[in-house]
Amino acid sequence: MDLNQRKLNKSEWDSIEVPVSSNEQDILQMITSGYHDINIKQNNFNSIFTYLKIEYSELLEDYLFNKYLRPVIEEMIKKYKLDFIKFVKKETKKRKHEDCNKGVNEGGNKEINEELPPTEKKALIEVVVGTDIQLKSADKIRVERFSDPNSFDNTSIYEFILLGHIEEIIKSKFAPVSLVETNTKSIFTFNYYTLYKLLRNNIKKMNRHLIKIAQGIIELYEDDIDMGYIISNANELIEKNKSILKYGDLTLYEHQKEIYTIVKEARPKLILYTAPTGTGKTLTPLAISEQYKVIFVCAARHVGLQLAKAAISIHKKIAFAFGCASSGDVRLHYYAAKDYTINKRSGGIGKVDNSNGENVEIIICDIKSYIPAMYYMLSFNSASNIYTYWDEPTITMDYDKHEFHEIIQENWKENIIPNVILSSATLPKIHELTETIADFKVKHSKAQIHSIVSHDCKKSIPIVNKDGFVVLPHYLSEDYNEVLRIAKHCENNLTLTRYFDLKEITDFIAFVISNGLSNSKMIIPRHFETIDDITMKNIKVYYIKLLQNINVSKWGEIYVYFMSNRVSRIPINDRVDTKGNRIIKKNSSIGPGSITHNSNSNNMILRTTSQQQETSGATIKLNANNNVGIYVTTKDSFTLTDGPTIFISNDVEKIAQFCIQQANIPQIVMTDIMKKIEYNNVVNNKINDLEKEFEFETTKIEHTFGGSNPSSKKSMKDCKKFNREVPEEVDCKNALRRVTDEINLLRTMIKSAVLNDTFIPNKHHHLTKWADGLNTSSTFTSNIDEETINKIMLLHGIDDKWKILLMMGIGVFINHENIVYTEIMKRLADEQKLYMIIATSDYIYGTNYQFCHLYLSKDMNLTQEKIIQALGRVGRSNIQQTYTLRFRDDVSIMKLFTNETEKPEIINMNRLFNSNKVVWNGTTYEEVKEEEDCN
Repeated sequence: MDLNQRKLNKSEWDSIEVPVSSNEQDILQMITSGYHDINIKQNNFNSIFTYLKIEYSELLEDYLFNKYLRPVIEEMIKKYKLDFIKFVKKETKKRKHEDCNKGVNEGGNKEINEELPPTEKKALIEVVVGTDIQLKSADKIRVERFSDPNSFDNTSIYEFILLGHIEEIIKSKFAPVSLVETNTKSIFTFNYYTLYKLLRNNIKKMNRHLIKIAQGIIELYEDDIDMGYIISNANELIEKNKSILKYGDLTLYEHQKEIYTIVKEARPKLILYTAPTGTGKTLTPLAISEQYKVIFVCAARHVGLQLAKAAISIHKKIAFAFGCASSGDVRLHYYAAKDYTINKRSGGIGKVDNSNGENVEIIICDIKSYIPAMYYMLSFNSASNIYTYWDEPTITMDYDKHEFHEIIQENWKENIIPNVILSSATLPKIHELTETIADFKVKHSKAQIHSIVSHDCKKSIPIVNKDGFVVLPHYLSEDYNEVLRIAKHCENNLTLTRYFDLKEITDFIAFVISNGLSNSKMIIPRHFETIDDITMKNIKVYYIKLLQNINVSKWGEIYVYFMSNRVSRIPINDRVDTKGNRIIKKNSSIGPGSITHNSNSNNMILRTTSQQQETSGATIKLNANNNVGIYVTTKDSFTLTDGPTIFISNDVEKIAQFCIQQANIPQIVMTDIMKKIEYNNVVNNKINDLEKEFEFETTKIEHTFGGSNPSSKKSMKDCKKFNREVPEEVDCKNALRRVTDEINLLRTMIKSAVLNDTFIPNKHHHLTKWADGLNTSSTFTSNIDEETINKIMLLHGIDDKWKILLMMGIGVFINHENIVYTEIMKRLADEQKLYMIIATSDYIYGTNYQFCHLYLSKDMNLTQEKIIQALGRVGRSNIQQTYTLRFRDDVSIMKLFTNETEKPEIINMNRLFNSNKVVWNGTTYEEVKEEEDCN
C-alpha cells in the first residue's frame, strides 16, 4: 500500500486515462443511473426483437414466434406426446402488423385477453397466436436474413436460452429412462430452478407466448420441487450455475440503495457505511456526485486512482489534491477545466487554469491534502452541497502511534463539511463509536446519524487451514458451548459468511436435518417457503441458526462424523517429491517394519498398507500435513487456478528466498543468470553515474537559461529533447551529447536473462515435470514479456532476488527506493500478468487487484479487522471462480471467529475522529485538557 502523501507522477496520470472495459462501463452507468432510480434493472442480452433490431408490434411478435419458436415447441410436443400445451389460432382480420402497435408496452409482454375458441379439452397451457401475417418490406428483409433458425446464436438470444431449459425439464419428465444420462431429479431441479430465476430477469421485448409457456411449466411442476434438495445442492444450483451468473440483471446492491436514499435527505448527517469488499462501496461517490459535490479522501492512493479511472470513463469532472500544501496545488482533469488555453498545434486543451474549480464534481485527495481540498471546494460551493467521503478510515488505526494520526485528528477537527461518510468493510459499529458520534453532534447539532451495514453475499471464498481442510464453525471445537460462542460471533458479524464454503455448510445442514439432530423449529419449510427464499445469503444465515439449535447430547456425534469425513480442499500432489523425483506407489500387504528398495535411486517407493488404525470416539486425529499447498513454485503450483495469488507476510525476504530455493533451478543455470545480473548491475552503476553527470550539467544550463527556456524542466528528463532545445552556443552542449551517447550505448549492452519454462510456475514444461497426470485444466501462470524483464534489469537499486522472482512470474510489493519498479509491478498486477505477488501487511488496504488465492503467513500478528481486510483482496471480480484463503497457522483463524475486546481500531477511531483530546483508560474514554496533555 502506497501511503506516501506526494503528488501524482506521470505514470499515475497516464494510468487514469486507460479506458475501462465495456462491461465495466455498463456497471458504472448503472450505478450513476441508479441514484435516480434505486430499483434500476439493466440487462444487455438480446431477445429476438432486439437481436433483429425490429420495431415491436403484437402481430410481428406472433410472426416471429411462429417462425422461430413454435417449430421447436411442436417438435417437443410430438416427441414426448405432451397434452398440456396447445396452440389456439387467434381469430383476426388479415392486416399488416403496423396497425397493431397501440396499447402495447415496450416490453411487448401484453396479456392475452381474447376469448379462446371452444376446444374439446382445455389444455393447461393454451397459447393463442395469430397466423398469416404480412410484414412491412423493411422488416421482411431483416427477418429473411435469418430465415434459418440455426443461424441464430442460441447462447445470446434469450428465448432460445429459456427454450433449452424448458426442453431439459420436459426431457427429465417424459424421456425414456434409456435416454436420460444422469439422475433425472438432478436434471429436473437444476433446469427448473434456473428457468424460475431467468424468468425474473429484465429482458426487453421478450416474446409473450414463450413467457406464457415457461410460466405454465413453472406452475405445472411447482409441487414436484423439493426445497431440501435445492438447499443440499445449492453449490451447483446457485453458486456454480453459469446461466444465472451470466444472464443476471445488473442491479444495485442493497447498501447502495440505502445510502442513495439517505443522501438525498437535505440535512447534516454522519453515515457509517459498512459493506463487504468488492461490492461497489468505492464507486458510490460517482452516484452521489449526481446531486452533490464530493471530496473523496483516501490514505491508499491506488484506491483514489481507481476511482479516478472509473470517473473519467463516464466523463465525470474530477480534480486531484495529492501532496498539497495549499489549495493552489490542486490539479484539474481536462473534463473539469473551465478556463484554459487552446493548443495551436493540436486544437485541444493547452494550459489549464487550475484555480477555477467551478466545474469539479469530485475531488480526490490524500489525507495530508484534505484541508486544502476542502477549502478549494468551498470556494465554489456551499458546505451543505458537499459530501466528504472518507474511504477506509481504519487504515493505521491498528497502530498505537503512526505519523498519520496527528493529521487525521487535525482534519476531523478543522472539517466544516456537515455531510460525512465513513466507509470501510471493517468499520466499527455505531454503538462502538460513541465519542466520534457525540463530537460530530456537538459540531452539527441538527445532524442525523445513519448506520448502513450490508452482508451482500454472491460468492463463497473458503478459508483453508495449514492441513488443506476447509474451515467452518462446526469444525472448530468439540465443545458445543464454544461452538455456540463462535456461532453468536458470526451472527453479529455476518460479513464472515462470505468465507463460509457453501458446499460444506449444505452438507452439514443435510446431515443434521435428515438425522433429526436439531430443534424441531429448524425444519426447512419453516425457513424456506418459496424458491425466492433460497439464496446463498439466506442459506448461510440458516446454517448459523442451525448451529445454535443442535441437540446438545448429539453434538459429539456430529463433530466426530464431520471430522472423520473431512476431505482436503487443496489437491495433494503425491506423484513427486520436493525435488521433482517421481514417487512410485506400490500397494502391498507387507507388515509393519518391512522395507522396500528400488534400484532407481532417483525414485522413491511409497508403500501403502491396509493396516487398521485405532481411533478414539472422543478424539479425532487427522493425518496432519502442515506443508499442504506451500510449494508454490513447484509441486503445488497447479492448485493455484483461475487467477493470480497474493502471499502476505511480514518477512518478504524469507518467502522470496524460499520460492527461489524450492524452484530447484540447477546451479549451472543460476550461475549463468547471476553472472548476467551482476554484469547488468555494473552497467547500471555506470548509467547511474552518467545520469548524475547529465543532471549536473543540465542544472547548470537551467540556472543560465531557466528564465528564457520555460520547457527546460520538462525536457531535462528526456536527453534527446534536452539536447535539441539547448542553444548551440552553450559550452557544455558537446559534453551533454557525449553523456547521452554513452548512456544509450550502455543501455544496448544490457544482457537479457530469461528462465527456461521448466522453472516458471505452471508453464507447460513446468507442469509436465511437477504435475504430470493431475488436473491442470485451470492452472494460472504469468505472462511477462522480455521487454518488461529488460526494463527491470535496467533499474538501479533493485535486489537481485526480485529480478530472479520476476523471471518466475512473481512480483514483490514492498517500499522500494526505486519507484519505477513499483509502477511496473502495479501495471503487471493490474493486467493480471503476474503469477503471484509477495507483499507485506501494509499492502492489505491498497491492493484492489483481482486475486483468486491468498496465503496468510504464520509470522503475521494482525487484528481481526486487518485479517478481514486481507481476506478481502480475493474474489473482487464479478466472475465466479475457484477461490481459497490459505492460512499458515490456526491462531489467526481462531482470532477471526472469536470476539475481541479492546480493539485498537475502535479505540483509535474514537480518539482521533474527535475534536477533543481523549484517552481510553481501559473502561471508558476520558477527555484530557490541553494543559494536562502538555504536562
